[in-house]
Amino acid sequence: MADQELDPSDPSCLHLVSAFLAMDSTESLISLSRVCGGGSVTEGVQRFIWDHCLSKAAENFHAPYLKNFLKKLIAEIELNHDLVLDELYEQYAYYMASLKDDNVVKGRICKCISFLFPAGSSQLPSCPNSGKLVVPLRCSLNMLDGDTGCALWPSSLFLSEFILSFPGLFSNKSCFELGSGVGLVGICLAHVEASKVALSDGDLSTLMNMKLNLESNNFSIETNRQKRTEDSNTIECIHLPWESASENELQDFMPDVILGADVIYDPACLPYLVRLLAILLNKKIPSPTKQNDSCQGSLLDSKSMDGKFNGSLQGNANANDNGNGFDANGGKIICNGTSNTGSRKGPVAYIASVIRNIDTFNHFLSLVDQANITITDLTETHKPLNLLPYMQSYDRSNRNTIIIIIKKKMSEQKEEMEEVEVIHSWSAPRSLSTCLMYSFAQRDDMEVLDEPLYAFFLRTTGIDRPYKEELLSKMESDGNKIVKEVIFGPGRKKYRFCKHIAKERLYGLPNDLMKKGKHFILIRNPIDILPSFDKVVSPTFLELGLADLVSIYNELRELGRAPTVIDAADLKRDPEATLRGLCDDLEIPFQDAMLKWEAGPKPVDGIWAPWWYKSVHKSTGFQQSKKYPVPFPFSLYELLEQSLPLYNSLRRHVKQTSSLIKSSLLPPDLPVPANEKLLAWVGDEILPRESAKVSVFDSVVQGGDSVWEGLRVYSGKIFKLDEHLDRLFDSAKALAFINVPTREEVKEAIFNTLIRNGMFDNAHIRLSLTRGKKVTSGMSPAFNLYGCTLIVLPEWKPPVYDNTHGITLVTATTRRNSPNNLDSKIHHNNLLNNILAKIEGNNANADDAIMLDKDGYVSETNATNIFLVKKGHILTPHADYCLPGITRATVMDLVVKEQLVLVERRISLSEFHTADEVWTTGTMGELTPVVKIDGRIIGTGQVGPVTLRVQNAYKKLTEESGVPIPTYHRT
Repeated sequence: MADQELDPSDPSCLHLVSAFLAMDSTESLISLSRVCGGGSVTEGVQRFIWDHCLSKAAENFHAPYLKNFLKKLIAEIELNHDLVLDELYEQYAYYMASLKDDNVVKGRICKCISFLFPAGSSQLPSCPNSGKLVVPLRCSLNMLDGDTGCALWPSSLFLSEFILSFPGLFSNKSCFELGSGVGLVGICLAHVEASKVALSDGDLSTLMNMKLNLESNNFSIETNRQKRTEDSNTIECIHLPWESASENELQDFMPDVILGADVIYDPACLPYLVRLLAILLNKKIPSPTKQNDSCQGSLLDSKSMDGKFNGSLQGNANANDNGNGFDANGGKIICNGTSNTGSRKGPVAYIASVIRNIDTFNHFLSLVDQANITITDLTETHKPLNLLPYMQSYDRSNRNTIIIIIKKKMSEQKEEMEEVEVIHSWSAPRSLSTCLMYSFAQRDDMEVLDEPLYAFFLRTTGIDRPYKEELLSKMESDGNKIVKEVIFGPGRKKYRFCKHIAKERLYGLPNDLMKKGKHFILIRNPIDILPSFDKVVSPTFLELGLADLVSIYNELRELGRAPTVIDAADLKRDPEATLRGLCDDLEIPFQDAMLKWEAGPKPVDGIWAPWWYKSVHKSTGFQQSKKYPVPFPFSLYELLEQSLPLYNSLRRHVKQTSSLIKSSLLPPDLPVPANEKLLAWVGDEILPRESAKVSVFDSVVQGGDSVWEGLRVYSGKIFKLDEHLDRLFDSAKALAFINVPTREEVKEAIFNTLIRNGMFDNAHIRLSLTRGKKVTSGMSPAFNLYGCTLIVLPEWKPPVYDNTHGITLVTATTRRNSPNNLDSKIHHNNLLNNILAKIEGNNANADDAIMLDKDGYVSETNATNIFLVKKGHILTPHADYCLPGITRATVMDLVVKEQLVLVERRISLSEFHTADEVWTTGTMGELTPVVKIDGRIIGTGQVGPVTLRVQNAYKKLTEESGVPIPTYHRT
C-alpha cells in the first residue's frame, strides 16, 4: 500500500523544505527526512522531496550540493533496505555524469532563509500573515578565496532573529549597520519598519553583492547621500572602511540604533570599531516635543521593553567579579546602573558575536571601557524567538554566541537621576502578576522591576532552581543593597513599579521596604493557581506564599497603610474598570496603553522567563478566562483546603466593580457596625464571621432541614434559656433527628461563644441545629451520617422594632401553614411561608405582615405572635396555625399576673382593625406596639396604657430572671 501523501504545511515537512532552500548541511536534511517519515525515509518522504525540493530547484541552485544530498539520501534509503524512487537514481546519475568530485567551484550561490514564526506569534507586528518570512540571499561559496564578507554567519542569523522578535526596538528608528555582509540584518530592519536603514561595508565586492540581495528582495538602493529619499522601501548602502572613516563623515549619519554582526574578530580592527561606535553613540538628541518622543519603542523605554535588566547590574565592562574582563568559562558582562534607566537620551548599539578568542574579546572590552561606553549582555535575559527551528547547522544555544547592547555611560550622557515614587505589587506566583507588570510597563511615566528580591530569596533559603547559579551571578542578592539602591534608587521616570512575590520578603530586609512607596496586593483563587503552578514546579504551601500575603496585608494595615487588594479574576473579566480603580487608589492617572502590549519575550523579563513566562508571552492583554476551566489535579486537594481560607480572608478586602457603570461598589453598611467582627460556633469550633460557614452537603442547605431558636441576653443572663432549649429538642425529635448533641453540650457552646465575644448584654443569639452533613446530596435523612450541626450565632442587637412609637402592619395574601401541611409547632428553618408574607409587607412599606389561617382568621405576623386589647380585655389567637412562642407564653403569664382579663380564641381581621390597642411579641423584638393595620389607625395612634403596663412588667422580668453566663461579673 502506498504511503499517504505528506502535507507541505505540516511542521516537519515545512522544516525539511526550509532547510533545503537554505542549503543546510546534508546531514541536517537526512535527519529532517527521517522525522517526516516517522524514523525512516519512506517512499512518501522520497516523493515529497522530489516534488517539493529537487524538481523545483532553480537552475542556479548549486548542483554539487544537490549531488551530495542525493548521494547521502540514496545511501540512507538503501542502508534501511528500502526502495529508492527511480527519479532519485536518474537525477543522481545525471549529476555523476556532468560533475566531477574534484571540481573547485567558485562564485556565489543563492540561499533562501525562511524565518518561521511559532504558533501564538500572530500578534507580533513582525509576523507575516503566513507566519513565514522568506529572504533569498546570494552568499559566497568558497571563503578560502577571501570572500568572507558574503558569507552567512551565525551571528547574522542570531541578530536577525532578535530584530524580528523585538520589533518595537527598531520600528520607527533610524538604524545603521556596521559590516553588513549579505544584507540580511538590513532586510529584517526594513521588514519591522525602521524609519531609515543604512548598511555599510568596507569591501566593495561585498557591497555590490549586498545591493544585489536587496534588489532581489524588492528594495530600492540609495548610494548618493545628497539625494536621500524618505521612502521606507529604500535602503542606503555605504562604502565605509573603518580605518579611514572620518568623524565629519560619520556625523552625517547619527542613527538611533547601531547594529553589527560578528564585527569583533580582528584585534587590529578593534580600535577602529570602538572609535566608530563612540562617534555614532555621541548623537545629540533635541528636546522632545512630547514626553516620550525620543524613547518610544527603545529597549529602555517603558512602552516596549521597559525595566531593569535582571542581572546584578553592577560594575562596568571590564570590572567584573574576578577583574579579568569577560570570563573564558562563559561568564557574562553586566552593566553599570541601578534600576530601570527609563527614557533613553541617546542611541544604542546591538552587537551579535561569536566569541572565538577570549583574548580578542577582552581586548574589545578594555577599549570600550576606555571610550566611556557601557555594555550589557542580553543573551540570556532577552532570548529571541527560535525562528530557524529547521537549521540544525545553526547552533543558537552555543554559549559563545552572545548579543550585547552598548551605550554611552550615564556620566557621559548627563542624564538627571531623580527620586522616584515606588509602587509595590505583592502577589503569589501564577497570579497574573507578569501580565500586570507588562501593563504598567506600557505607561510613559513608569519603569518596572521584575522580582528584585528573587536573588536574595534564593541565596537566603537555599531553594534550588534550574537558573539559580546564573541568577545569583547576575542579580544583586544583598537585601540592604536591593532595597536601598535597586528598589528605592534614583531613576529617570516619575514612578517605578516593583513586581514582588510575597514569599520573597524574608526576615532581615530593611524596614523601608514596607514603610516607603505605595503598596497593593494581587490575589488569585488557589484553584486557578495550583494547576498552573504544577506545570513548572511541584507546589507547596510555602511556595504559594499566601500566608505571606496575609502577613503583608496585616503589617501594612498596622502601619496605617492598608493596601488595595485586587483579584486576578476581576482583571480578566473587566481589565479597564479594575485598572482604573487601582490607579485611583494609587493616586496615579490611568493610561489606555495599560490595556495592550506586544506578544513575545520582553527585556523586562527576569532570567527565569523561559521557565515561567511561556504562556504570558503569547498574550497581548488581559484575556478573559476560558468558559470552562481545566480539571483540577486532586493530588493538590489538601493544599487547596489549606490555602483557600487565606485567599478568602484577602478577598473580603477587594472592592467589587461593575463593568456597566465603571464604579466601585462598597460593602454594605451593617445595622450594627460592631458585628463586623464577631465569633460564631459552627459544628464544634468557634470561627470568625467570614469563616463561619456550613458544608454545601449540610441539610440546612439541601432542604432547610433544621430547627432553631432565638435567645436574648440581658445583664449577664440568658432569658428563658431552658424554655427555648425544650422547644429546640422537641422540634428536633419531631423531625426525627439522630445523633443530637446533649443539652449540656448545647449550653456550653452558647456560653463559650458569648464569653469569647464578650457579649453579656443587649445581645441576641440565633441558635440552629441542622440534621447535619450528608454523605451525598439528596433528600433522604439516611444520608445524614455525620451527626447534627450546631450553630451559635451571636450578634449585638437591640430590639429590632420601634417599641417606643410603634409599628405598622399590613395583611398578607399568603396564608399561614396548616398543621395538615407543616405544623408550626415545629420551630423549623424552612421559613418560605413567612418570607413570602414578609415580601408583601416590604412592598407595602410596612414593618411586618399579618398572616391569616386557611379560614381567614388572624394567626400571627410573619415573625411574631400578636395580641389586641378591646375594652380592657386582652385577646390572642389560638396557637393552632401559629408558633406557640416563648415570649407569647411569657406575656400571657404576665397579663394574668397583672390581673388583666386574657382570652385565647379565634380572632377575625376586622377585630384587629377596630381594637383599642395591638402589640406583637417575639424574642428579637420583645413587646412591640402596633399603631396602624392596613391603613387603619389603632386606637389613638399612640402606644396604649395596657401595652405600656405589660411592657414594663416584661422589662422587669428580663432584669430579674435568666440563666447566668459563667464568669460574668456585673461591673
